[in-house]
Amino acid sequence: MDPRRRGTAILPIVVLVAACTALPTGSGAPSARVDSQPPATAPPSPSASKELVATADGYTLTVTVDLQTLAPGETATFTATFQNGTDKPIDVAGSTCDAGMNGLVSVRLPQEPLGKTWTDFRQVLKDYVLGKGFGPGAVPALDPLMVNFSAIDCGDYTISSELAAGQSVGRTMSWKAQIVGGVDALEGSVPFTVSVGYDQQNGPPSYPPGYHGPLISWSPMFKQLSVSGELEVVGQRQRIVGPGEAIDSLLANKKFAAWLGDRPAATWSNANLFLYSSPRAEGILPKGPVWDIELFRERPRNWAIAFVDPFDASLMAVHYCNVPCDR
Repeated sequence: MDPRRRGTAILPIVVLVAACTALPTGSGAPSARVDSQPPATAPPSPSASKELVATADGYTLTVTVDLQTLAPGETATFTATFQNGTDKPIDVAGSTCDAGMNGLVSVRLPQEPLGKTWTDFRQVLKDYVLGKGFGPGAVPALDPLMVNFSAIDCGDYTISSELAAGQSVGRTMSWKAQIVGGVDALEGSVPFTVSVGYDQQNGPPSYPPGYHGPLISWSPMFKQLSVSGELEVVGQRQRIVGPGEAIDSLLANKKFAAWLGDRPAATWSNANLFLYSSPRAEGILPKGPVWDIELFRERPRNWAIAFVDPFDASLMAVHYCNVPCDR
């Protein structure tokens, strides 16, 4: 892992369409909804069905879920089908083997236990990380984590492809009831959204012949058709160390406390707090799940990055850049 990428939180989610979909906050059986441009209508919400349907512009997205209630660590499978019900071909995002269909869940992070209250500058740091720290995607550190469904890659990447009139394309995706790998999801409702991008709205910029200047940043934009619902996680799970307890473990380390105390809080420029899991050790990042706590300071710039075990709160490692560094 390159520490130069750690100054701000990094978004781990691949955005397939240039539109936003709000996630529901209620509970109960999944409900169908349309999110598209232009506005479209959706069929009534099913009260006891696992099938979600949305329609727009003559196209239909149908999603079935094999499990609505999961135990921690159990896997739900989503089968999505996008149908071109018109008499004309349509552009879809990505390859026609999956039409760029994508799903994600909004997974709550543990908020408690808050741990101890310190009586000096260490409490200032704890309040700063919990209140002003960032999580993945540069969102508040304790916001829900947006997690992509797992799916088999169906081939080489392409921006868009053509789906013939009357044809359908399907994709199977899954979510294991975990926050990150090896850490079970918390009990309660887990909102999800499944989306498909269609009808590309823009093209790449053009350049005059022989142009050798800087290239303009460009991203494809598609209309979006989405369904949203909720899963319910029930049952016992392993104990997860709360973010406050993880920070306490770092603050109790004498070397870190000394490093923290040698510069005033006015030099702090950014803090990150991630619950993260890596399938392998990479750079300073250890293998497996960790609470990742990071503090960056200026004048001159330096930083400390710590890893805490999310199950027993043991401090696994602290890494420092103490020379004036731009990483």
